[in-house]
Amino acid sequence: MRLILPNPVGGPVTIDTSVLSAGWNTVRHRLTPLAPSARRTQLRLLLLVGLVALVTFVHPAPPFPPSYSAEYRIERDLPQHDRTLPFPEGKNGRYIKFDVPQGTGFNHHLQRVLLQHHIAVLSNRSLAFEPVVKDETWLPFELTRWPWRSARIPLSAYVGNVINGFERFYNTPRAVSADFYASVCPRSKQHVITVRSAEYPDGDLELSLDGQSRITQLQVALLTSDKGCVRVKGEVFDDAYFDSQAPIDIVDKLIKSPVLQHFTFSPSVLAIVNSVMKAIAPESPLYNLDNYFRAHSTSAPRTSQWRHVLALHLRRGDEWVATCHEKGMRRAPFAGFNKLPLLPGNENVPPAEDMVEATRLGLYNAKCLPDVTAIIARARRMRKNHPLLRTIYILTDAPDEWIDEVRRWLVSDAWDNVFIGRTDVYDAWPDREVGVAVDMEVARRAGVFVGNGFSTTSSNVVLLRQRDGVHPDFTQFW
Repeated sequence: MRLILPNPVGGPVTIDTSVLSAGWNTVRHRLTPLAPSARRTQLRLLLLVGLVALVTFVHPAPPFPPSYSAEYRIERDLPQHDRTLPFPEGKNGRYIKFDVPQGTGFNHHLQRVLLQHHIAVLSNRSLAFEPVVKDETWLPFELTRWPWRSARIPLSAYVGNVINGFERFYNTPRAVSADFYASVCPRSKQHVITVRSAEYPDGDLELSLDGQSRITQLQVALLTSDKGCVRVKGEVFDDAYFDSQAPIDIVDKLIKSPVLQHFTFSPSVLAIVNSVMKAIAPESPLYNLDNYFRAHSTSAPRTSQWRHVLALHLRRGDEWVATCHEKGMRRAPFAGFNKLPLLPGNENVPPAEDMVEATRLGLYNAKCLPDVTAIIARARRMRKNHPLLRTIYILTDAPDEWIDEVRRWLVSDAWDNVFIGRTDVYDAWPDREVGVAVDMEVARRAGVFVGNGFSTTSSNVVLLRQRDGVHPDFTQFW
């Protein structure tokens, strides 16, 4: 007998049951001599193999994560991925690959890659960029984690400047994928520079503590090396670097660098923003996505601010309450570029050492975990100070029940529109994993942004708004 079954990823599938019967008889014959426990083990193994084959080769729709096949194809087909190109590209080019921590989230990855790319351009080398690794597994996603999410997401799904080739307008080699780096720089050709640290006490490079001095130190080491394939082992820009005053030391030069001047979010991210542009900013033109696939000159695409939009960053995700308490206990500074002195809201963090603990924890709670009353009051004050504000956009990972309450209160306070990114803008399953970049693009263009000073997401938004020349009064913190 023949069965015809629907196929969600192609044409209908025809199955000959006689073949299945014969196959099952063979399997049953092989299982029969085994003990019950052994048969169960074999069946589990068969099911596991079948599931792995399904998610690896078929990759069906929800609840399975997206495959990012288009982004991987774009990366694979980059024009700089040509071994025959002349020096300093091609098989004899100048390359640099940095270690990037895994499982830390997109914005921890981004703040490091921006500085690594900056150093690569300064040292006339091609940056080898890697995917954003969420989970360390050889499968497309971690089977034991629910809901399932992609274990690895191509960096080009988030940002555009690693693939748009802007470097050629500055006479430096273009960035390449880590896979291409591996093909032209096998381990036998790699010159490894190890950063001295607790993990590598015998490392051959002791990094300067000063922010700009470290950039210069790395630039000189990579620029003067005659090795084509260099790999830096160990973290060059760790959490301690971003917790220090280093971001303040480097920000003026960084925002004027080619890497920041040409930074954009990916065409995929901008396409999502385009899909809701009429609702959020009806008078704003759509992004011309063709301008974001390839750089055309030293002049990068520029956009205007949405003066009617107030963007609020409300962190409330897993373990954030404990994170805020921990930061209060150790008098932690604001994250990264949130420490810029002209930005309203960071003048009393960290507080004086002699502040009473209860008072200090109350201060950190107000800035790290603002409650509903504080949110409504702050939005009202922003509207009073900036009368053009009419629309609120919320960046959040908060539970649905809590954020719905915030929305109800804001709507009742006569705001024209209140958008929640994850439910109103990128609620489709293929878009959710890059939703943080969508949030950041809206926050970058918002007339006023109120960020969370302890968040790397807010820190990167602050950096981009500084690059865009937004007045400090329009970038604030809780």
